[in-house]
Amino acid sequence: MARMWLLIAAALPVIATAAPAESEALHWRDVLAAIDRDPRFAAARAASNGARAGIGVASAVPNPELDATLGRGKAREGDAERTEWEVSLKFRLQWLVRRGPQIAAAAGEADGAAADAAALRREVTAELRRLYVEAAFAQELAAALGTSEEQVSTLASLVRRRVESGEARPVELPRIEVELERVRGERAHAAAERDAALAQLSTWLGRPVARVELPPATPPSKATGEEAPPRVRAADARLAAARAEVEAARRERIPALAVGAFYASELDRRAAGVTLSTELPLWNWNGPQIARAAARADAEAARAEATRREVAAAAALARSACERSAGEADRQATRIVPRAEESARTLERSFELGEANLIDVLDARRVLLDARRAALGSARQREVDCGTSLILAGMEIP
Repeated sequence: MARMWLLIAAALPVIATAAPAESEALHWRDVLAAIDRDPRFAAARAASNGARAGIGVASAVPNPELDATLGRGKAREGDAERTEWEVSLKFRLQWLVRRGPQIAAAAGEADGAAADAAALRREVTAELRRLYVEAAFAQELAAALGTSEEQVSTLASLVRRRVESGEARPVELPRIEVELERVRGERAHAAAERDAALAQLSTWLGRPVARVELPPATPPSKATGEEAPPRVRAADARLAAARAEVEAARRERIPALAVGAFYASELDRRAAGVTLSTELPLWNWNGPQIARAAARADAEAARAEATRREVAAAAALARSACERSAGEADRQATRIVPRAEESARTLERSFELGEANLIDVLDARRVLLDARRAALGSARQREVDCGTSLILAGMEIP
């Protein structure tokens, strides 16, 4: 891998970009430090905090109920009358029965939301990694084309002198000038793509980015990562919550009880005592609600299994893509670019000695430029694929 990067560095000398020389280049560690401020992850984190607060809601003890009555009482015989009143305090006990599964369901939802936030963090990291890599290699491509423009310009000056001195045919001058304009157009297009990539990265990071440090080569990794990635943990947590809701629906069958105490002050008496009330489950034994909760649990179980397979398939595909792009990048850098460089150098020396024609030199220059562009493209794809593979596996990118 190190040899590959040395070859690319030799083939693609770095030139000054549009950023000022004093601008500090953005490193991958700077991007990682900015992920917590990403609005997408911030939204998922807030949702996770809200779901975690739901556990407190499910475990909260309900408040007692206070009833008060006030009226005017008059005796059936005689003229006696007075104000009558009564107060009662009631405590509902059904929450004691339902509290356990309700807390379990809320905890499952909270765990699922936390796992969703972790999964989204990885997705955001992978997306920012892609933008970072594309910006870095867009810079390198613009630099490579800038170098090619300088070299073709030097060649054009040589052709112009040879034509003026009668050592070359006049038709060679417009040919090299056309080639120079073609390279200039490609360099301008690459510079525009570089600026667009930097603008996208700046937007998502919330800070201006003028230059990006070229990341070191990310080697392919055979590691499969953790056994339960965040998306799988989220699906399992929601399955646990659905099963807890089934148990909560079953406990709804238990009649609701309430106990209390009262004190009454009436015209001809005063009374105090306790009360006990319960519902009468004559027509509704909560069967439909239990069936609905059970069906939801079955659906969550199927979704959890589908998510597990989907995540495993995506991880395998990412590893395969990483290995494939890494092999292609190595082949471009170690086999194709050096040969194209040697061919171009040989033909240019032959042209300077008058042993080769300009068409052969231009063809060699185009082959070299295409090889350098392909080497950068394959290296960029390797960084995207291998970075995505490592991020999906929960591993750190060096």
